[in-house]
Amino acid sequence: MIKKAVILCGGLATRMLPITKSVSKEMLPILNKPAIDYCVSDLKANGITDILIVLGRNKESLEEYFDRNVELEDKLINKDELTKNSITNMYQGVNLYFIRQIFAQGTGYAVYKAKNFVNNEPFILMYPDELMIEQSFTKMLLDEYNKTKKCIIPIKKISLTESEKYGMLDYQKTNKGIKINKIVEKPKPEDSPSDVCYTGGGAFTPDIFDYLEKCKKHNNGEIYLTDAFEGLIQNNNLYGAELKGVRLDVGTPLGFVKANVLAGLNDDEIKDELLEFLKTVVGDDSIGKQTK
Repeated sequence: MIKKAVILCGGLATRMLPITKSVSKEMLPILNKPAIDYCVSDLKANGITDILIVLGRNKESLEEYFDRNVELEDKLINKDELTKNSITNMYQGVNLYFIRQIFAQGTGYAVYKAKNFVNNEPFILMYPDELMIEQSFTKMLLDEYNKTKKCIIPIKKISLTESEKYGMLDYQKTNKGIKINKIVEKPKPEDSPSDVCYTGGGAFTPDIFDYLEKCKKHNNGEIYLTDAFEGLIQNNNLYGAELKGVRLDVGTPLGFVKANVLAGLNDDEIKDELLEFLKTVVGDDSIGKQTK
């Protein structure tokens, strides 16, 4: 049974500049909650209670977000009990740990920082800039892991025109599940083994660290997590879980806007008014046109 999770929060978030010059991308709001909250809440809802967050420089706001604000809580007493409960429940029921990623040396380096925390147990790996609003990412991984007891990575079909953005997969369907045979990093469409890609994160057994130890740095000085997949594949220990819902890259401006719209349409308090507004915008040809 998986009881631990690792969330990687060490990236520079250059795709969201200039706001990420001073604000961590993991703290950018999807409605009134930051992206990191969606990750922790999803893990907590599925029984994952020990969570390690790997931080980069200037990410102290993440620790502060999950800390208590006693003064604020006191002001909310007898005024807004619902809001008070929402800010106190975020750090109850889970054990949060933080570790500093000293060097920016790729996802493989960042994951390896979690070796002592994982302590020879299986774990969930998450990236806060890739969110599923309508379904549980954690539950999807746990369901597949509990069937196979193998490493599970999320996969999805994409247009081959996007193949140079992803690790593309050679796979086969078996009685156990979707077995991964090979991953090709960012191939040209004509060189891609399929139209199925790895989207990031997953459920891993602790032997992933053995393979990470053997990985060499690329020319850019980084160690890629996907380099360790070769060892898992050779030992028949890598399977895929097909994404059923919409997964959005909130680390880009467009993905960030889409995530907010989708979250709004799933919020009972604002969905009706938001939907009416969107209908108005879509039907107005003048929206989006620049004026001098």
